[in-house]
Amino acid sequence: MPRPCRRRPARAFTLIELLVVIAIIAVLVGLLLPAVQKVREAAARGTCQNNLKQLGVALHNYHDTFGKFPPENTHINNSPRCNWLALLFPYFEQPFRATELAPPTTYGPGLNAPSGSHVRNDAVGNDYVAKLLVCPSDGRKTTGTFGLGNYLAVNAPNTDQRDSHNRNVQGVFAYWGHFTDGTRTTAVWDFVVTLPSITDGTSTTLMVGERPSYPDLAAAGGSFSGFWGYNELDSAMGLPNSRLWMAARNPAGGPCPSGNQWFGPGDPANGCDAHHYWSKHPGGGNWAFADGSVRFLSYNTPTSTQAALATRAGGEVVRVD
Repeated sequence: MPRPCRRRPARAFTLIELLVVIAIIAVLVGLLLPAVQKVREAAARGTCQNNLKQLGVALHNYHDTFGKFPPENTHINNSPRCNWLALLFPYFEQPFRATELAPPTTYGPGLNAPSGSHVRNDAVGNDYVAKLLVCPSDGRKTTGTFGLGNYLAVNAPNTDQRDSHNRNVQGVFAYWGHFTDGTRTTAVWDFVVTLPSITDGTSTTLMVGERPSYPDLAAAGGSFSGFWGYNELDSAMGLPNSRLWMAARNPAGGPCPSGNQWFGPGDPANGCDAHHYWSKHPGGGNWAFADGSVRFLSYNTPTSTQAALATRAGGEVVRVD
């Protein structure tokens, strides 16, 4: 009678062998993680470029409809949802209902404002989140009270459009109405930008750039920055910007640097960087140009080139690689 076969019991891993396997897996993960992060950032950067491309198309569709680009704001005050993005909503398939507001009586009755001078998009509230306005690399989309955005219209260099007696209108965007003197008693309503008025060339004139939102600037002496419905330093900014409206101090408690705030690297933990264009993409940021193209500019772009790109009729000769 044959004997039954006896199976030899499977040999278990020794502790040393198990540690070697774990070490090999850790090394492989360490090698793969940077590659995965690069792929994810490339995808986020591509989505961001597509967002800007759609905004560029929307701006051109607005121009086709009205024969001009939208103003930075239709209201002399920085009133919510009266800005260029709120007016642009129907051109990237977002809710829109125009409500005409009364002119601000604090500056005097009427201010010679024509019909349509103070238009607000009342189809949405301040907390509305529009996916197109947020770059995937930038993070938060809302403060809970305000919907955030990461794309800012480009004002002329050193423009303080938060004070609407400033009539620097050499960029594609500015307030439609401006006070003619420091007393703020007389206003004119004359700001119109058309494609033919961009005499520097649409391919070398900036329209929209990136800047991450800052949902909480309390530690920096501010409140927040990045609500798509407000104006300067929320949805529009000069290049360079020379005003410090959003934050007063850096994380170490020192004052934010004064003077020209150029396009350059930033830190999401430093509220001072809310005052200039930057992105969370390595090495630079995406920009929409007046011809509708989207290009990535390096932080090494000379400041003279940056300023020239921000004007539409400055007569500068600029080359953008």
